[in-house]
Amino acid sequence: MAVGAQELAMGRPRAAGVDARFEALFHAHYRGIHDVLIRLLGDRAEAEDLALEAFARLFRRAPRLDANPAGWLYRVAMRLGYNALRAARRRDRYEERAGMGAAEASPAPDPSTEAIRREEVRRVRAVLRAMPERKARLLLLRHSGLRYREIALVLGVAPVSVGALLARAERDFERRYAAHEPARGGRRGRWRNVP
Repeated sequence: MAVGAQELAMGRPRAAGVDARFEALFHAHYRGIHDVLIRLLGDRAEAEDLALEAFARLFRRAPRLDANPAGWLYRVAMRLGYNALRAARRRDRYEERAGMGAAEASPAPDPSTEAIRREEVRRVRAVLRAMPERKARLLLLRHSGLRYREIALVLGVAPVSVGALLARAERDFERRYAAHEPARGGRRGRWRNVP
């Protein structure tokens, strides 16, 4: 559902300065939101679509922009991403029930290190998807380079609590990762390996 500039420009008249503020927000936050969605979804095209959808929703809301539009944008983008993941899971279940099964693309011949890296990324994403949504969001936002203050705004928590929440989320991830991969025992910090 990619939304271009012309589609965004159509609609009700804008208040003076709203378009400039929207453009500044877009330039300041698009890449970060896009990167968070890539890490969550593992699909660049879908991440781009959802990032643009988040900005389209912000644009429609522009006259009512609150004091923290960046936090609002990240919350909307994360919700869109989780909705897309839930829809994909439902689709996979329906295909499985219908006997179709999800067709796996055959991997291109890569060096063994690339294959190992991809498997690692797959495992990390599987563990993140199995975690409570808030903890997974916390890890993804931190890994995407957001500072504690920014994470607090996105999650709606006090900035002083982010460190403790992050430590708990990391411990939960490590425990789940070790259970997900008992033979290897899991190495600390695996969640940081998601590209």
